[in-house]
Amino acid sequence: MKKIKAFTLASIFILVFVVLAGCQSKSAPSNQGNQANTTQSQTGNQSETPKATSNEEYVMVSNVAGHPYWLDAQDGGRDAAAELGVKWTYTGPSDFNTAAQVTTLEQIIAKKPAGIIVAALQPDALTPAINKAVEAGIPVVTVDTDAPASKRMTYLGTDNYQAGRVMGERLAQVVNGNGNIGLATVPGQFNLEERIRGIKDVLLQKYPNVKVASIVDDKNDDSATATAVVAMLQANPDIKAVASINAVGAGVAAALRQANKVGQVKAVTFDITDPILNGIEDGTIDSTIVQRTYMMTYLGVKLLYNYNHRSKYLDNWFQNKLNILPNAVDTGVMVITKDQARAFKRK
Repeated sequence: MKKIKAFTLASIFILVFVVLAGCQSKSAPSNQGNQANTTQSQTGNQSETPKATSNEEYVMVSNVAGHPYWLDAQDGGRDAAAELGVKWTYTGPSDFNTAAQVTTLEQIIAKKPAGIIVAALQPDALTPAINKAVEAGIPVVTVDTDAPASKRMTYLGTDNYQAGRVMGERLAQVVNGNGNIGLATVPGQFNLEERIRGIKDVLLQKYPNVKVASIVDDKNDDSATATAVVAMLQANPDIKAVASINAVGAGVAAALRQANKVGQVKAVTFDITDPILNGIEDGTIDSTIVQRTYMMTYLGVKLLYNYNHRSKYLDNWFQNKLNILPNAVDTGVMVITKDQARAFKRK
């Protein structure tokens, strides 16, 4: 796979500042008409930004709208929209359901919002709808997981391969460079496969005595994760550490408690939810790899707004059918341990 060079966060902040400084005072494109915020639908949970001074609406279509992983992303989009005086809507299926996500995206396209943010966890399934939106004149950016073959304008999120390498380093540390580890993931999900590739590469290159002994399907569900990890530990009693490659760390913690392995088997998780943070504070979980989901949507709304209100200089690019946005922005990850856990708890 070809590696795409991504902007750093510092670079993207400079870009946003420059474009805003040079933007013209003009109305949004015609596809942004007077649209009211989408109301609560059967496809999932939604949140809206109050006190918008413009009828421009920016919509995020999540893959699992009801999962607490997306709480920070909801805040990021809402804050950016409030700063710009535009409307923000967050929607999507409550549970992991790609077909329902595609349906929701199609419904949003029909409303002609000013811009759309998509979490493309199944890029092949979502690419046709993303392309349909762009062809209808609606700019689209992807977050968290890219749809690189689509016509989206930019991807804002984690370089998942590099995130996997960070997790691999942490796993090697917690087992002191020697021993078997187990992974919980959703097989076939592109972003998670990239993380596993990063884990395996860093272990092969730097920690040859650390081996991946087992990989189980967590079904993107904490309860299913707990069941799968307990079975994995029973079948592989020599496992020294377990990692959740997606946001099901609470299920891993539950498995360690059920199997009486707390303190004996280390847990390294991905992302932050209050149950994960509680597990770190009580010692069930060693650490978690945290993505900057707030920044994904905060920058997503800002860049979509800038795209619609582009400066005269950037409009020359646009008129020549050039993408005025960066191809990808790596928002990076952080390793959070007990010392930092409290700072991430939601009030």
